[in-house]
Amino acid sequence: MADSSILYQTDCTELKSADRNMRIVRAALIFLVDIAILYGMFFIQVAIFRVEGFLISMIIFLALSIVVLPAPILIMPARYRILPTGVDSDGKRLIPLKRSYRTRVNDKRRYVSVLHPTRGEFMRLYSSEPRKLELAIQKVTRCKRN
Repeated sequence: MADSSILYQTDCTELKSADRNMRIVRAALIFLVDIAILYGMFFIQVAIFRVEGFLISMIIFLALSIVVLPAPILIMPARYRILPTGVDSDGKRLIPLKRSYRTRVNDKRRYVSVLHPTRGEFMRLYSSEPRKLELAIQKVTRCKRN
């Protein structure tokens, strides 16, 4: 791919490593909330509706986890390029940026979150210049709107 089509490029291995503990805490908290929701649904099913078994709760939980609940695991490439078609993380795989995606910048921890409309954050891109990265992502998503 020609260099002129690269909107932003970086290697942020150090920033990603520095934020490792916070990522682990986030994943653990989301996992605990998911378990609490699952047991809460099971309790409601047994105590209120008097329906035995775990299958109904599991089916509802799986539907919620696919549609609504945030994913505990995020896409976080250490090296990436923002191209007019999406995010290229390794030269082989392109993650498309849809026009419905939004961004949120965390200047303190130096990353930009890419947000899915219903599921929330699904990709986190670390950068020493998070505002510049946000503008590059917004340029890609705005181009797809036209």
